[in-house]
Amino acid sequence: MSSASGLRQPKETNKGRNGFRERHIPLDPANPDDLAISRHHFAQYVLASKGSYNGPSLKELKAGPKAPPVETKETVDEKIQELKRQHEEDVQLLTMFQAAEYRQEVLDRYNCIDDSITGVDPEDQIQVDYLAALNELYNDARPMKRFQHDMDDALSQIRYNYLKSLLPLLTQRRRLGMRDSHARKQREAQFPQSIEEYHNSPDRDSQLRVARFLMSSTSEQEKMRETYQWAWRAVQSLMSVFKTNEGFKNEILETVKDAQASDPRRRPTATPGWQ
Repeated sequence: MSSASGLRQPKETNKGRNGFRERHIPLDPANPDDLAISRHHFAQYVLASKGSYNGPSLKELKAGPKAPPVETKETVDEKIQELKRQHEEDVQLLTMFQAAEYRQEVLDRYNCIDDSITGVDPEDQIQVDYLAALNELYNDARPMKRFQHDMDDALSQIRYNYLKSLLPLLTQRRRLGMRDSHARKQREAQFPQSIEEYHNSPDRDSQLRVARFLMSSTSEQEKMRETYQWAWRAVQSLMSVFKTNEGFKNEILETVKDAQASDPRRRPTATPGWQ
């Protein structure tokens, strides 16, 4: 028998639908079913393991609402990693809790067996039924489908809540990544018009890109202009300064040399056998 055959199959009524309740539906407290009992048990576990939420203090309430922090791709990445860590911890705690519950249930059922009974009078139907009920209870202790179902339900609920929190964060990270990529392309398309603008470039990569452009041959400059969408008129101003200003030319030369020296791909490799 394959391992998949032992898994619980979803109900046909839930096919193509959300099988989790999104709102509270009151249950009959006078006649709770097994599902209601198991969910109540799971809710007690959640309260015991997760605690309760403490709202803002009186001082924070008097101070008024704070402006929400500006979200970046990095802060959303941190939230995703924290959510994943918390999910792993939740699954671990639930597994430990279920294992302890299962062990206690097995011990309780084992202790129901009366070892003093060495035989049963087959004519006494009460004794026969009594021993049969105890044996059935004991034999059911090891598989205990109820525990398997409760574990599956609890894991499914935790997984569902985890994905419900994760998906919006993944969407937000993708949106912020696209925004950052668009902003980076816009920065790359801006070519400095003066030495001051070159020095005020937002990052070193931008400066190095311009420096390499100024030091490149005409054909290489054409390729770079197409890659970064620099208009020919946009590069003329700084190129004229580069040709006439010796100090700026030397600065560009040193920048390119330093970049080549720090790039391991451009370092000379030793010839085998040479000392």
